[in-house]
Amino acid sequence: MFKFVSVSAGLLACLLSTTAVAGPQVGLHDGKIEGVTENGVSRYLGIPYAQPPVGPLRWRAPQSPSPWSGLLEARSFGPDCVQMDMESPPGPGFVNPESEDCLYLNVWAPENATGKRLPVMVWIYGGAFIMGASSYPSYDGTAFAKQDVIVVSLNYRVGRFGFFAHPALKADGEAVGNYGLMDQIKALEWVQTNIVAFGGDPGNVTIFGESAGASSVNFLMASPKARGLFHKAIAQSGGSNGFVKPLDKAEADGKAWGDKKGALTAEALRHLPAATVLDAPVLLPESVIADAQVVLESTPDAYKNGHIADVPYLVGANNYEESLIRWLPGAEKKLIESLGPKGEGVVKLYMADGTPREVAEKRLWGEYAMTLPARWRAEQTAKKNGKVWLYRFGYVPETLRATTPGAGHENEIEMVFDIRQSRTARHEWTPSDLNMTASMNRYWVNFARTGNPNGEGLTPWPAYTAQSRTLMHFDNSGIAPVTDFAKARLDALEAATTK
Repeated sequence: MFKFVSVSAGLLACLLSTTAVAGPQVGLHDGKIEGVTENGVSRYLGIPYAQPPVGPLRWRAPQSPSPWSGLLEARSFGPDCVQMDMESPPGPGFVNPESEDCLYLNVWAPENATGKRLPVMVWIYGGAFIMGASSYPSYDGTAFAKQDVIVVSLNYRVGRFGFFAHPALKADGEAVGNYGLMDQIKALEWVQTNIVAFGGDPGNVTIFGESAGASSVNFLMASPKARGLFHKAIAQSGGSNGFVKPLDKAEADGKAWGDKKGALTAEALRHLPAATVLDAPVLLPESVIADAQVVLESTPDAYKNGHIADVPYLVGANNYEESLIRWLPGAEKKLIESLGPKGEGVVKLYMADGTPREVAEKRLWGEYAMTLPARWRAEQTAKKNGKVWLYRFGYVPETLRATTPGAGHENEIEMVFDIRQSRTARHEWTPSDLNMTASMNRYWVNFARTGNPNGEGLTPWPAYTAQSRTLMHFDNSGIAPVTDFAKARLDALEAATTK
């Protein structure tokens, strides 16, 4: 069973205090908050960026938070959004309550940064749009803050709470359906209004995310509602996002579901228990809806047509993305069957180096799902003279190499965030691991600062162009640029899967 708590009526009251206690304090647009400082980094957790999306605000665009008086103690994460159970929790000892009242964000900033104009990075978590939370230990922004980069992480609604349409929910002129994406946009608006108070530069904001978070980055790149709210973007293993559900189809599906629950009106829908709404959550790729306001088209169409923000873009995937097949049994067989006669030829290319067929089929699926879309987006961006950097991550921590065939989906996150010490750490760090994580983190820091990942002491990372087709390869042997990585098999796979 899932766990969640109802805190919409009492959370702020519990957090508000008129008694001054030691801790960094920041005055925001809506009130004053107090965080915690440790080792030169101040963190502020559980800051409301919107009103609780409950009752009449369920399935509505996020509304600005109500101002508060006194001091809000921003020392612990707000609740995670209600979601399906995690099959693989983010480390031993992790626990955080769930609630529909979940629109909170967190900030990590250097101590005494007030008055500065530091680059800002806004992290968007993954989880197939049906799970995930900003409270995960691997999303700690301390390493960035120690390098004078402010990190913001946010919760957004997932599952049917975040992506749902129904004819009864239409409101005059208001976007419907993609409430999770609207939450992300609202958080970016909050950054524009408030980040100066932490020492951040609202004119230098980088959005970055992994998996569904990277998909979100790509949707935000294409959304007119997000234009001007960010200035750089990083998409880590975001996939193709080739399908968005038409609004009329989403409304028909929503009505059929509501009818089964006996909820025929907007009021009845909003009175359904959270456990009922959680029932049979919507799944990627059918989560995101072409609502004509937030999402106008699929992101492949947007990238191909040049309907994306003109900002520096860093994109890539890992070398063992087929790790996802544990949740999608048989996906590789279905993909190959869908290719018809072309499928066997592509499989043989993947077996050309002696790779067993079973392994080759899964590798083909992993590259189809993540590697090829990353290369394709880099290609489309480069063709339109965009500034883009492509990577492939394959580094496995030394103590895991005996049992781990490659860098699975999401395995780069702990390196990007340079999470060396955590109460939920899953392995010991060796000197080689520490060198890799420090380099990964510094590339991301440099990109946030300047729109270019390169910097002193790092292996030069060439920009991807339609002529050079060079990516940066991170693996167990080190860091090095590679031109036309796996060109033969990726070109064949692209030709076989392009309609």
